[in-house]
Amino acid sequence: MPELPEVETVRIQLFLRLKGKTIDSVKIHHDKSVRGDRRFATALKGLRIDDIDRVGKLLIFSFEGKNDLFLLVHLKMTGQLFLIDKSGSRQAAGGHETKHDSTLPNRHTRVEFDLKDGTKLCFNDQRIFGYLKLTDKKGLAAAKDRFGPEPHQGALDFDYFFSRLQKSGRNLKAMLLDQTFVAGLGNIYVDESLFRAGLAPTRAARSLTAAEAKRLLREAAKVLKEAIRHGGTTFQSFKDSTGKKGNYTGKLKVFARQGLPCPRCGHIILKSKVAGRGTHYCPQCQK
Repeated sequence: MPELPEVETVRIQLFLRLKGKTIDSVKIHHDKSVRGDRRFATALKGLRIDDIDRVGKLLIFSFEGKNDLFLLVHLKMTGQLFLIDKSGSRQAAGGHETKHDSTLPNRHTRVEFDLKDGTKLCFNDQRIFGYLKLTDKKGLAAAKDRFGPEPHQGALDFDYFFSRLQKSGRNLKAMLLDQTFVAGLGNIYVDESLFRAGLAPTRAARSLTAAEAKRLLREAAKVLKEAIRHGGTTFQSFKDSTGKKGNYTGKLKVFARQGLPCPRCGHIILKSKVAGRGTHYCPQCQK
C-alpha cells in the first residue's frame, strides 16, 4: 500500500496538472468504487478542480464555487490515478503499477473522469479496495478527525506525543502504526524511524523516557521529509504521477533488508512479525 510520502508525491504532481480543469462527464464502471453513490456522476459534472489536499493517505479534491462538496480518494492497496492526454497517451500516473495497465481505460478502470480540455483521469483499482467518496464539510471534518497529527509538519506537539506513549499498553510498532495517534507512519517508515532512534519495535511504548521519545519524534519527522523529497519508496511497483519510481529505496536502512548487515554495526538485520506486520530491525542497535 502506498504510504504518506507516496500519496503526497501523487497529490503534488496531480495538483499541478489538474488545477483549473473542468469535469465534463463521469463514467462509473464499478459501483463499489464510489460506495454505490447514485448521485456521484451528476454531482461532479461541470465542476472545476480548485485544489487537491491530503490528510494521512487520503486525497481531498475541492472545487471552485462549491464550499460544501469534496471528493475523497483513497488508493488503498492497488489504487491508481492515471491522467491521459487527448491522443490516449498516459500523461501522468500514481499508485501501484500492474501488468494490466498498458492500455487505458482497461478492465481495471473503475471510474473515468472526462475533462473539458480532452484529457481523461482514470481511477484504476485491481482489487477494488480503494474508493472515491463525495462528502460535505461535516463529513470532511469527520474524516480528518480520524487522523492524528503528522510528525513532519510540525503540528505534532511533544507533550501530546509523550503522554500518549506513557498511557499506552501497546508496543512501539503497534502504537506508531495507529493513524489516530500519529498519521502517516506506515510499515516502511515505522521500521526506519525506530531504527534511526535506536528503539526496539517490541518495546513497551510506556517505557520510553522523555529523551527517547524526543529522539523518536525527531527521527520520524526526518524520515518522512526525506521520503517525500525523494518521491517515496519503490516497494513492489509504486510509481508517482509522472510514472517515475520513488527513489527513497536506496536510503532504507532496515526495511526489506533482512539477512543483510546493519549499516551501523554490521549485525545481521532480522525480520519478524510485530503488531501483525512484517518488521525489520537490528537486534544490536535496537535492544
